[in-house]
Amino acid sequence: MPSRLLPALLLSLLMAMGFGTAAGAMTFGAPTATGVCAARTCILATGDIDETSSAALEAYLKTNKVAAGSLVILDSPGGDVAESLALGNLIRSARLDTMVAAYDAGKSQFKAGSCASDCAYAFLGGVRRNVGKGSRIGVHQIISAGQDWALSVQDGMAAMSTIAVHVRHLCGSLDVLIPALKTHANQMYWLSSSELSRFAIVTSATADA
Repeated sequence: MPSRLLPALLLSLLMAMGFGTAAGAMTFGAPTATGVCAARTCILATGDIDETSSAALEAYLKTNKVAAGSLVILDSPGGDVAESLALGNLIRSARLDTMVAAYDAGKSQFKAGSCASDCAYAFLGGVRRNVGKGSRIGVHQIISAGQDWALSVQDGMAAMSTIAVHVRHLCGSLDVLIPALKTHANQMYWLSSSELSRFAIVTSATADA
């Protein structure tokens, strides 16, 4: 098997463990026009990232004729690595921005949310990126989605090389991979506000949604 195919095939067998209550497969919808969404189109991206997520977002963008500069608001525990990378690339190719926040539909307002695990790689797709007040981004190691959850050194390096190319392409800084590689898959490293800025994860200060 050509070695250049290994990262792509390997990523299809990988996941990262999300934290918090899983809400099922990621869904996409529009919040009530309020806060940051009063003057621009917003897309709520909520739930677990699975093998359908990038196709679902692409369909949503086409159906709703979402224009460049619109905002994708992420609240996700993570999930499928390959789909997270695909989401990030799709968001960037559509020239969309990203923000982390949760949405309370009952009160029609935003609150603190999280973008954990693989979700961070989708978040990086935003042209402009920020984190809502009280929200956070977390990273950790990737694991196999099969019965044997351990990865060989070779497989782990191949997968991380693909992720590194993705990170470098979207934000330029590979520094975020250091805490990700050092943090066990059953734990989470929550990036501080200074790290979010220093690692070029965000492009602007914390926003009040």
